[in-house]
Amino acid sequence: MLLWILNSLSPQEIRDRIMDPNSDFQKRIVEYLESVHVGEFMTGTMDEVKEKVDENMKAKEYRDPTQTLPDAPPEPTDCDCNKCESCENTASWWQNFKNTVDDLILRSNVHKCCCINEHGNCKARFPRQTFEKTEVDPKTGALNIKKGERWINTLTPIVTFLLRCNSDVTSLLSGTAIKAI
Repeated sequence: MLLWILNSLSPQEIRDRIMDPNSDFQKRIVEYLESVHVGEFMTGTMDEVKEKVDENMKAKEYRDPTQTLPDAPPEPTDCDCNKCESCENTASWWQNFKNTVDDLILRSNVHKCCCINEHGNCKARFPRQTFEKTEVDPKTGALNIKKGERWINTLTPIVTFLLRCNSDVTSLLSGTAIKAI
């Protein structure tokens, strides 16, 4: 699925604004991109998530999230006391959301290297470089989004939760990346 926003800035216009030292555009686009896609699990490291999923799978009521439909969130409320039943239901739903997304990432998004070329390298270019925080190349304006796991691509948690499958997500900010699609 490719989304292109009508009347949005072109990749070159975005790059020009990212590199403008007098603009807060760089800060705002980094905040936006970090808010809509991640390159790591939501509740821990891959090893921690794997251990938790393995333990959950032992429970009789466990359901493989790739074989189920997503649970709807609770009805919205204006309350934010964090003590009432409504607030507890909302907090519980969000925790379940994070655990489910992590289970889905572990099952569907972790690369299992089965595509080694004649030189012994993964054709999908895994493992990938990680970034403790988002970096901007000052010469090119290229963005390297915060990414904590070497064996997964970036994804949008809500898309993964809804589609229940591998759902790599990226921001296409170069002509080369766009042409590759």
